[in-house]
Amino acid sequence: MLGPHSMYKNKLACSGGDPVVDPLKGASYGMWEKFEPALDFIPRVIPEAMHKIVMWVAGKVLVDPEKDTLIVKHILVWTLTNLPLSVFILWYADQSSRVLYLWAILHFFLWFTAMDTYVLALHVISHRAVFKPALATPIWHFYVSILGPIFGETPETYYVHHIGMHHSFNNFFNDLSCTMCYKRDSFFHWLRYFFRFLFCHYEMFKLFYGRNNKLILRFLTGECTWLCFVLYNYPSRPVPTLLVLVAPVLIMRLGMMAGNWGQHAFINPSEPATNMGHSINIIDSAYNRRCFNDGYHIIHHMYPSAHYTELPQLFKQELPLLAEHDCIVFSNPKWDFTIVWFYLMIKDYDTLAKNYVNIRSTPRTHEEIKAMLKARATRVYSMDEFLPNKEYKQQ
Repeated sequence: MLGPHSMYKNKLACSGGDPVVDPLKGASYGMWEKFEPALDFIPRVIPEAMHKIVMWVAGKVLVDPEKDTLIVKHILVWTLTNLPLSVFILWYADQSSRVLYLWAILHFFLWFTAMDTYVLALHVISHRAVFKPALATPIWHFYVSILGPIFGETPETYYVHHIGMHHSFNNFFNDLSCTMCYKRDSFFHWLRYFFRFLFCHYEMFKLFYGRNNKLILRFLTGECTWLCFVLYNYPSRPVPTLLVLVAPVLIMRLGMMAGNWGQHAFINPSEPATNMGHSINIIDSAYNRRCFNDGYHIIHHMYPSAHYTELPQLFKQELPLLAEHDCIVFSNPKWDFTIVWFYLMIKDYDTLAKNYVNIRSTPRTHEEIKAMLKARATRVYSMDEFLPNKEYKQQ
């Protein structure tokens, strides 16, 4: 008996309910209609008059306004809402008054409902040349150096970590966010993983020194700039500094490491060092509409330069290959990778199995799925296993 897992065959034929390439006609602005966020509500209540401004700005700054206007819309919204509120709390709000905490609640609400969208928009502009060459550098610096710290990203560090390290070493052992050397359903192991990432500066320096000094300079400059800004503001305005500059960074890094753990938790022992062996996909999720189809993580590692609107179609195209390599796909409208992480931390393989999509020609039973997921999440790898064994090839 196949149970609920067989019901997804028809869905997979059309690559789920996630946003796909759309020619977009008439007065449409970017992919907004298909990527209306569930939580980042402010762009949905913008007056219609601002849409013309968004379209005008998009036409001036974007290489492809039809596909990337959504990013411009987010930047404009955050610049007009999150940024002035953060500046007000940091430098002007009366820190001796309890009203400060009401402002802080509003600040955290606006930040929390947009934090994942901010990071995944950063992900998009890190992988692709989204902005016109003449404007790309100033817009990039505004995004990562001005908006970045108030959203929990220190300047430049995301690019160095994600592009320079994660995609270069691909969850293998030189990747400081590699999950292979941990038991991935252990909270204790995840804490080790999180704190290693939180204090990875020396390891990052050793990794890039002599190999790519420009990247390590970007990383250290970004971290030191943020730290100096914190130390400058803290003596005179300690509470606002912690609220606006410190707490978002700590929470964001916790969320990113929980998410990366979920993305690379179920490692196939037959091919642990390949894109199809170390990553998973989440389809039919509001997360994909909110965060630029980030759920298609296997496909992203296979095609890192593909536009986010193309990922569902690439998933459909590569589905026979994914089935051949026994890749893991989950489907749930409310899931993202932190949800996968949560169920791993409480070892709830039953729920994970209920949301697993059978893509193989020979489906597994529910108990077989649970056993497979547990086996893939609990095996710990060491570098010694790979050195003498030529069959493992990193891709």
